[in-house]
Amino acid sequence: MRAPLYALALSAAALHVQAAPGDIRWQLATGAPIRAAPLRIDDLIVVGNFKGLVQAHAAGDRQLRWQTQLKGSLSSQPARSGDALIVQTSRQLYALSGKDGRVLWQRDLGDQGDWSMFKLWDSYQASPIVRGDMLLVAFGNALHALDAQSGQTRWRYAASDRIMATPTVAGTQVLVADAGGRLAAVRLADGKPTWQQQPNRDTIQSAIATWQQLGIYGSRDAAVHAVDLASGKPRWQVSHGTDWVVATPLVHGNTVYVGSSDGLFLQALAAKDGKALWRVNTGQNAFTAPLAYDGQIVLATGDAYRPQAPGKVSAVGQDGKLRWQATLPAGLFGQPVIDGDTLLVGAEDGTLYGVALR
Repeated sequence: MRAPLYALALSAAALHVQAAPGDIRWQLATGAPIRAAPLRIDDLIVVGNFKGLVQAHAAGDRQLRWQTQLKGSLSSQPARSGDALIVQTSRQLYALSGKDGRVLWQRDLGDQGDWSMFKLWDSYQASPIVRGDMLLVAFGNALHALDAQSGQTRWRYAASDRIMATPTVAGTQVLVADAGGRLAAVRLADGKPTWQQQPNRDTIQSAIATWQQLGIYGSRDAAVHAVDLASGKPRWQVSHGTDWVVATPLVHGNTVYVGSSDGLFLQALAAKDGKALWRVNTGQNAFTAPLAYDGQIVLATGDAYRPQAPGKVSAVGQDGKLRWQATLPAGLFGQPVIDGDTLLVGAEDGTLYGVALR
């Protein structure tokens, strides 16, 4: 159903004329925690919150264009398919009109629950992926390939456990990791597995990043792993010495950047062999992937044990030196995106912040 425009209060801070790195340029209130990455498409900023409300704001003046209330919680990034937005909640898969937010079609792929009774880190779900006229949607214990126009199923791959990690398309195959610690590569054309591996039994929440012939990911076994893309066999492993590595790694050049949860640091590793290059203390849990911007690595963090406590945005040079750090009003657990010289990052207070990067 379409939610009325007056359903939520919209708060917009005045644009800072001369913002310094880390300054909040503007903010948009959505009414519930934002654990999904926003999406910038054309002249719109699209953001969804954990109660299933999707809003579209004008990128220029950030005025509300439309909003639509969906069934279930939302903690995955919407994707664009032509003129449609593909939105995955815990209950349904939707195609929304990018123009006005109306529902074009929806699919019930099974109720995987809102996970509201679990801890923060169990509320995450994989994001839909668009490849040409195909949608890849991880829902429950399965990866579905759907027709982007109609939502009809083309093929389905059954995993061994719930899929929390967003699938990765690598050439002609799709890399899948599940909460049972199993890895698989399936053919993009028909979903048939080319290899399956069980390196451990710990949950893999991180998407798999790629570098040359390696797949690199974090695990709740407290390590960063690299596997061979052709076989899934281990190539290297680096322990964080703490509980979990839930953040997706960033591969930039020949370096892997990844945050730690209870370790409270951002680490740089050599992609070829996992050699540790440097660590920077962030002081908070990293649930999000780092981003590269203007020779710096930008990371959003929060206190997973006190989600409403202030969060931080840290900018670290590729030499491992902290350049600047900004404090935001609440924890940052939704994946940020970069829009020009502004970081768009959602917070546990239900606000999308525009943070100056320069």
